[in-house]
Amino acid sequence: MYLTDLNNNPTAMTTDVAAEGGLQYGPDYDRGTIFSGSDGRSYYIASFVLGDPVPHTIQVIDKIGFFTKHGQRRWSYVNLPKYIWDSFTDEQKRDFIGFMYQNEGGEALRSLFPNYGKS
Repeated sequence: MYLTDLNNNPTAMTTDVAAEGGLQYGPDYDRGTIFSGSDGRSYYIASFVLGDPVPHTIQVIDKIGFFTKHGQRRWSYVNLPKYIWDSFTDEQKRDFIGFMYQNEGGEALRSLFPNYGKS
């Protein structure tokens, strides 16, 4: 099973990213699966235990976008300027998160993304 599915988190964002994006530990997310980063540090996937995780994901990306403060991509397969994300409707944002979920290899949350797998 994929980290996305194990943690009900379509983009497999870490707890650090969730917190930076304004989510609150406890009511919004819990610590999920632990993994080692390429820097040798341990990280946790944010676990969105209850309900539809897409609104939480949208909230985070709305606040912090796809790049770190140092210009690094948060997700290696996304190179989308924030002003383009900001122009999306909520439906388009859901579709884009579905695209991210597909890139993360997820399967169990497909029903959240009506256009999953469409070109």
